Amino acid sequence: MLQSHILPCYYFQYHCYQSKAFAIKLLASPKKRPQTENNALSKLATQLNEKTFDLEIRSADNRILQEQLQLKVSENAGMQETILLLRQQLDSLLSKKTCNCPRHPADIGLARQKTCAEESSDTRYEWKDGSHAYEETCIDESTPTSVMSLNRIFSQEESKEFNSNTSLHSKLLMQAAEIETLKQEKVEINEEKDRLEIHSQKLSEEASYAKELAADAAVELRNLAEEVTKLTYQNAKLTADLAAANEASCRSNCCQRPASFDMKQNRGNGACLRKYEDNELVEDLQQELNRRYQREASLVTTLSEREKIEDELRKRLDEAKRHEEDLENELANMWLLVAEMRKSDLNFEDPSSLGDHASNVLQMIVGNGFSSNNGLPKKAREQDIICENIDEKSTFEELKANYHRERRRCKELENLVLRLKVHPSSLNFLQ
Repeated sequence: MLQSHILPCYYFQYHCYQSKAFAIKLLASPKKRPQTENNALSKLATQLNEKTFDLEIRSADNRILQEQLQLKVSENAGMQETILLLRQQLDSLLSKKTCNCPRHPADIGLARQKTCAEESSDTRYEWKDGSHAYEETCIDESTPTSVMSLNRIFSQEESKEFNSNTSLHSKLLMQAAEIETLKQEKVEINEEKDRLEIHSQKLSEEASYAKELAADAAVELRNLAEEVTKLTYQNAKLTADLAAANEASCRSNCCQRPASFDMKQNRGNGACLRKYEDNELVEDLQQELNRRYQREASLVTTLSEREKIEDELRKRLDEAKRHEEDLENELANMWLLVAEMRKSDLNFEDPSSLGDHASNVLQMIVGNGFSSNNGLPKKAREQDIICENIDEKSTFEELKANYHRERRRCKELENLVLRLKVHPSSLNFLQ
């Protein structure tokens, strides 16, 4: 079909080429022509151009069809190769079947020839197109040589393969059995691996859980040991109390027992005394429990009082530290003022001028320190301070003594707080 389409294209191309050459000759002739001939020639030229354009389109289509034809030929060759491979596979299957149920080689060859003839007819029917010429070219080129040669090859190799098929079949069966066993072993190994992984995960989880249980058990054992020690101490105390109570009851019974009582009365009195002793022991235990509860309450109150006292001492300590900082600032200001006085042009040999300047400095300090608390004017404060007549040396020594006193007080308070933290029994001493 493709070839029948390609041949008219070539004929059309040839006719167009001839008409084009004829038109060129007419146009190239130097003779003068009438107007009608010129119009006809122009029409022919336009038609020629159209035909050439169509021809180019047809040629492009022709190239595409040729490429498609080549692709089909290559596909046919591949199909023939696959047919050969399928033939070989079919031969192997037939050989296996013949090994299972033996037949005569001539019958096998006839069967193969029949199948080959049928397939060759099928291929001829498939490759048949509308044109008989294209069918003949296809049969002559590829199909007869490939399909008809198969029968010859099979007939020649049949005798060789028939002898070797039994050994190959046995070997293949052995290999297939080995492969299946190996596959089964692989599957079993993978299953065992999965089981072992799951088992290892379970063991790791159990180990972590066991570690947690061991830690909890250790904590519980410690708590139980502490409780056992407490109970042993309490038991020892109770046994001591019970022994003391028994001794006291025995002494009282010995003193009050008359000599004329018989054995029955002694037994009855002993039972009554035991009941009385038991009641006394129960009352003593209840009293002891009440005492312990009271003691715990008193301890709680003492602890709360201790905390309150500690808070008060801390407040006092903070106040002392603040006061100490104020004193240090005042002392630093004093030292700065003294340095300024030394740098100034005052006469240091004159004590009166030094005292006046110191009094002025003290007035400035006191005014800065107490200006927020007092509502008096500055002149009144200056007059009050001048009336006091404080020397510089005395004020400096007093400030220094106050500073050292506050430092000692702060140290004492810190030591007291440390003693309270270390020895709570010193709380009674403070109270």
